[in-house]
Amino acid sequence: MLYATRYAILKLHRFLLPSSNLLAFMPYAYRTRLCLLHSQPLPSRDAYKFDNVEDAVALFNCKVDMHPQPSIVELTKILGTIVKMKYYATAIHLYTHMESKGILPFSVTLNIMINCYGHAGQMGFALSVMSKFVKWGFKPSAVTFTTLMKGLCLNGKILDALYIYGKIVAKGFWFDEVMYGTLINGLCKSGETRVALQRLWKMEGQFVKPNLVMYNIVVDGLCKDGLLNDALDLYFNMLGRGISPDIVTYTSLIYGFCHAGQWKEAGLLLNEIFVKDISLDVYTFNIIIDALCKEEMLLQAHDLCDVMILRGQQPNIITYTILMNGYCLNNKVDEARNLFDMVIERGVVPDVWSYNILIKGYCKINRVDEARNLMKDMFRKNIVPNIVTYNTLVDGLCKAGRISSAREIVNEMHYCGQPFPNVTTYNIILDFVCKNQHLDEAIRLFKSLIFERRFVPNVWSYNILISGYCKNKRLDGAMNLLQDMFKNLDPNIETYNILLHALCDRQQLGKAVILLYQIIDDDICPNLYTYKILVHGL
Repeated sequence: MLYATRYAILKLHRFLLPSSNLLAFMPYAYRTRLCLLHSQPLPSRDAYKFDNVEDAVALFNCKVDMHPQPSIVELTKILGTIVKMKYYATAIHLYTHMESKGILPFSVTLNIMINCYGHAGQMGFALSVMSKFVKWGFKPSAVTFTTLMKGLCLNGKILDALYIYGKIVAKGFWFDEVMYGTLINGLCKSGETRVALQRLWKMEGQFVKPNLVMYNIVVDGLCKDGLLNDALDLYFNMLGRGISPDIVTYTSLIYGFCHAGQWKEAGLLLNEIFVKDISLDVYTFNIIIDALCKEEMLLQAHDLCDVMILRGQQPNIITYTILMNGYCLNNKVDEARNLFDMVIERGVVPDVWSYNILIKGYCKINRVDEARNLMKDMFRKNIVPNIVTYNTLVDGLCKAGRISSAREIVNEMHYCGQPFPNVTTYNIILDFVCKNQHLDEAIRLFKSLIFERRFVPNVWSYNILISGYCKNKRLDGAMNLLQDMFKNLDPNIETYNILLHALCDRQQLGKAVILLYQIIDDDICPNLYTYKILVHGL
C-alpha cells in the first residue's frame, strides 16, 4: 500500500502541469456529454432523504439499472447522502457498480470517492481517483484538494500531505481558508503542532490570512501538548492583529494551565473572560472544576460552581459527576452521596457515569453492599448498567473476599448478555483466585473460560497466571505458559519483570541474564523496575 500511495502521488504531478485540451481527442458525442455534465446543476440538498441506508442503496441500484441511463447528478446525490450517513464502504461499492455499467462520473462524484477512500483508510485508491480527473477532462477544485489533504491527515500521512501542499502552491494554486484550516487541523491532530504553528506564521505573507478558527486549532493543540508559552505567544499575536479571542480560545488556554497546575495564569484568564463579559458556557466551567477536583481543591471547585450559577449557567449532570468524582478520589464518599441525592431532589437525572463513580467510591472503601444497592436503584429507574458498572462491582466484591457474590454477577451478565462479560471481567476473577493461593483453581477456570465461553485472554490474563505460578514457586509452569502466550500475543515488560523477579529470587542469575537478552532482542525496553530486580538479585 505504501508503494501504491507513493506511485499515486507521483501521478498527481499531472494535475499540477498546464492542462492540455483532452477534449479535443475525444469523440464528438462523448465531448458533448461531458459538457452537459458540467452544465447540469445539482439537485437541491433536500432532494433525497432516507430513513436508513438500505432504502438509499435500493434506489441507487434501481436507477443504475434503468434504461435509458439516469443522470450522473442524480446518482451522485444519492451517493452523497449515503456518505453523510457514514457508510463509506457502501458508497465505494455502489460507485464501482455504477462504473461497471458504463455510467461516467463527474467532478463531484470523484470528490465524494476521494472522501470515501480517505475515511476507509485507502489513500492509495484516493490518490488514484485523481488520475480520473485528467482522464475525463475535469479540473480539480479547491474542494478536491481539501478532501485529499483531509484524507491524508486523517490517515497520518502528514509528509504526503505537506508534499502535495508544496506542489500545489508551487504551481500557483491559491489555498483558501478551508484548505489551510484542513491542513492545520490535520497537523495538530497528528501531533505535529509545531509544524502547524510554522504554517500559520507563513500564512501572514500570503493572500489568505489566518482567521480565528485557525488560531483556535493551533492554540488548542499547543495547550494539549503542554507548550503553554507558545500558546500564550500565539494568543498575544492574535490580540496584536486585532483578532478577538473567543470562548474556545480561552477554554483551551485555561485547560492547559489548569492541567499544568498553573492556577494563577488560569485565574487571570478566567478573570479576563469576566471583564470582557464573554459568555462562559458550561463546558468551560466543567473543565476548570474538573482540574480543581483532581488537584484536591474541592472548596475552590464548589466556589466556582456557585459562580457558575450566579452567572446564569446551570450546572449539568457532568458538572455534578465531576464534583462527585472529586469527593470519591479523596475518600469522601458520604459527601459524594449527599451531592448525588441533592442532584436528584433538584430534578437533575443522574446518568450511568454518575452511578459508576459512586459505586466505585463505595467499593474503594469496602462498602460493597451500598454499591450493590445503587445498582438495584439503577434498574428501578430504568438506567441500564454498562460494562464499567459491572466490572467495578465485581472487583469490589472480590477485594472484599466475596468471590461467590462476584461470580453470581458474572453469571448473571453471561446469561442476560447485557452487557456480556469482557476480558477485564474474567481477569478480575482470575486475579482474585490467584492472589488467594488457589492457583490450580485459577488454571482450571482459565481453561474452561477459553473452551466454554470463548474467552480470548489478553496480556494481562497471562501475566496474572504467570505471576501466580511464580509466587507458588512453579517456575517451569510459568515458562510453559510464556511459550503458550507466544502463539497469540507478545509479552510486555511486566511479563518479563515477573519472570526475572522469580529467577533472581531463586538465585538463577544465569537464566535471568539470558532472559534479559531475550527482552532486548524482542525490542522491549527494560524499565526502572527491571534494573531494580537485577540489582537486588546480585
